[in-house]
Amino acid sequence: MKNKLFKGSISAIDVGTTKICVLVAVQDHGSIEIVGMGSYPSYGLKKGVVVNISNTVESIRTAIKEAEAVSGIRVNSACVGISGGHISSFNSTGVVAIKGHEVTQWDIDRVIEAAKAVPIPKDQEILHILPQYFRVDGQENVLDSLGMYGVRLEAQVHIVTGAIASAQNIVKCCELAGISVTDMVLEQLASGDAVLTPFEREMGVGILDIGGGTSDFAVYKDRRIRYSKVLPIAGNHFTNDLAIGFGIPTKYAEDLKRRYGTVLLSKILELEGHFIDVDLGYAGGIKKVELNAVGEILRFRAHEILDIFLDEMVASRLSPMMPSGLVLTGGGCLLGGFRELAQEKLDIPVRIGLPQSFDQNSLGNIPDMLKSPVYSTAYGLLVYTTGQREKYEVSSSDESALGRVFKKMRSWIYDLF
Repeated sequence: MKNKLFKGSISAIDVGTTKICVLVAVQDHGSIEIVGMGSYPSYGLKKGVVVNISNTVESIRTAIKEAEAVSGIRVNSACVGISGGHISSFNSTGVVAIKGHEVTQWDIDRVIEAAKAVPIPKDQEILHILPQYFRVDGQENVLDSLGMYGVRLEAQVHIVTGAIASAQNIVKCCELAGISVTDMVLEQLASGDAVLTPFEREMGVGILDIGGGTSDFAVYKDRRIRYSKVLPIAGNHFTNDLAIGFGIPTKYAEDLKRRYGTVLLSKILELEGHFIDVDLGYAGGIKKVELNAVGEILRFRAHEILDIFLDEMVASRLSPMMPSGLVLTGGGCLLGGFRELAQEKLDIPVRIGLPQSFDQNSLGNIPDMLKSPVYSTAYGLLVYTTGQREKYEVSSSDESALGRVFKKMRSWIYDLF
């Protein structure tokens, strides 16, 4: 089937450390249907950052071709996710006087401009400015201040920044693969759109997206993001531990992890005395591996990840903001027993988050192949795009692609009011 342009098509690309995933959907009279998916191993990224442009371009191009072949639609633009150790975030407060004693949109714009007027390193760019709440004459936790009376307006916002070079490299790789980047979204925001219920967002919940190179964490309360952080430890660390521990290539270590990996102590004890032969090929011979040793190595790394996470919860006093517990997503959460270990160690409710369709978006009829934590970010990027698409189209000016993307990111704040 010859690929052709489709006016109502929407595309999203999850540029991950272990895989590139491309989703294509069509929009018709308010309903949106996913019509194509392409996935291919990622060979040019490390911890969410491009380290080899040519390999990354080839991986993106191959995933796009697969999505185009399935959908019959040519993909020439897409919303792209961004993560990596270069991402940082913080809260900031701005204050302005209310001129007419009634809060107008102009006042809201001014107070957010004041809140974002903070120094950031020269090599960083603001990716997101996400309002958390307002104060009007000291009245706390006002979610929508428009129309209220007072003389002093304050706003607290969550600012996310990223390295300009890292974002430029992702945009460049997409452009070399024939894709125009229309939006760039923090991956835990996308994952949150895919797996969190409206009730969880309202009551307060944490989400931990365990990818291949990084684990992306965010906390929501009153439907607003209150905290976010990228943890530089994730699924590939489990694989590398096995590769080093047993002296085998990473592809065999990954297979061991997927087939026999568990972090539950009871399961590990059951595997004691059980061995498996790993055929390393003609040159490498046969390596005998004890399966309970596999579990011990994985369990040690799982404890380390959860210890780091627990330290973040304690240091930032996040527990009171998470009465609904923690939602795990991403391919790394599929490791056997990880959810149970997290619930035991953190002493909060923990569930696995799968892509779902909620009332706040019109994406329905999710294909069965996407009902996995592995595809949460890619699906969430589609959800995010459908919420922004009509209001923010790509600029036709001569400014750079990255400049357009950053300009659109900064404009997203207005969609919240």
